[in-house]
Amino acid sequence: MHLSILLPSIPNAAAARRLIERLPAACSRLPDGTRWEIIACLPRSGHASVEQALAPFPHKTYRCLSDYAASLREGLQLAAGEWILTMETGLAHSPFIIPELYHRRHQADVIIASRYVDTGYDNAHWFRGYTSRWANRIFRWILDFPVRDLSSSFRLYRRRVFDQVQLEATGFAVLLEVLVRAYAEGFRLSEVPFHYFPLAAGTDHAFWQMARQYCASLYHLWRLRNSIDCSDYDERAFRSRIWFQRSWQRWRYHALVEMVRDCPRVLDVGCGSSQVLDGLPQADGCDIRLNKLRHKRGRSSGLLRASVFALPFRSNVYDAVIFSQVIEHLPRDPVILREIVRVARPGGIVVVGTPDYATWWTTIEKIYGAVHPGGYADEHITHYTFATLKDEVESLGCTYLDHRYVYGAELIMRFRKNETTGI
Repeated sequence: MHLSILLPSIPNAAAARRLIERLPAACSRLPDGTRWEIIACLPRSGHASVEQALAPFPHKTYRCLSDYAASLREGLQLAAGEWILTMETGLAHSPFIIPELYHRRHQADVIIASRYVDTGYDNAHWFRGYTSRWANRIFRWILDFPVRDLSSSFRLYRRRVFDQVQLEATGFAVLLEVLVRAYAEGFRLSEVPFHYFPLAAGTDHAFWQMARQYCASLYHLWRLRNSIDCSDYDERAFRSRIWFQRSWQRWRYHALVEMVRDCPRVLDVGCGSSQVLDGLPQADGCDIRLNKLRHKRGRSSGLLRASVFALPFRSNVYDAVIFSQVIEHLPRDPVILREIVRVARPGGIVVVGTPDYATWWTTIEKIYGAVHPGGYADEHITHYTFATLKDEVESLGCTYLDHRYVYGAELIMRFRKNETTGI
């Protein structure tokens, strides 16, 4: 099954029937051979007419007397499609845009029919439309999120999104949660212009209910957006609204890039979602965190999920290897730096960055932990100084060249791998 059309909420049986009757004509414009099905949550009344309308098509039905989130979860368990499309009934969501959403499925993992991009349009009553537009702007600003229509329920999801994202919200708040969690896992989001025609009556209560539930979930999702678990954590820090954080990230970026920018083959170990790969288009990146690699897709010559304890690269390959802001998060083990040096060619550059605990970094760490819970402050389990880091790397057959400090606290050291080293 290629596509499952999921109707998790049918408040009006007559409106649902009108939509279902138009789905075959809309889906006839899907690519040849596309197999599709309908998954419908039966309404409390009038369900016989809905079942009658569904009869000619592949379908599954279920009853869910709970909220929208519970109905969505139950419908997902029944859906067999590689892609899941959710929509409202009553032609508020025109089914004839389904082929357009499906056509764009290779561009992103979640495609949103949006009222607030390009030629999108909201045909709701002026007050509701005005309130919805500004509420979406405020939520988008608070979450620093790259989607304009956060409350649209007309979406096409890659099935893998639901397989990897754990949903906890209740009610309509699940619509916001699934976007934030999917993005935190590195899945791509895209918006397609769409014209929305809500039912003439009976929708205002649901609208205000959605608004209350979104507000109730906002703080929890804001914490997630600003935690290290979010796929774009490092990238957002580079353009942070906080001057000190933005300045720190850019100072580090300039130091790392300038040290190796003339090297033709570069490997960034523990690349995360930092901007270093953007500044070094010749660089490959590897990281153990899959969500960070998903987020950086298409922005470097190569990305690979790998552990620094066993890098899957041949020895003596790279002209430069960057290993920045990783070693302090790992237990002290000689294998780590040995692997970094091993993949660099003789005469190549090895760059290692870590906080210097002989400086005022300890004070910074305490302040950072207080003002930004969820950040990296509690993640540093191994502490280095200039002397200890220099001794360890030199013991592996490297020669110290120079170093930079970021605000006198974060140390970035550059070495050259000796021609005669046995590693």
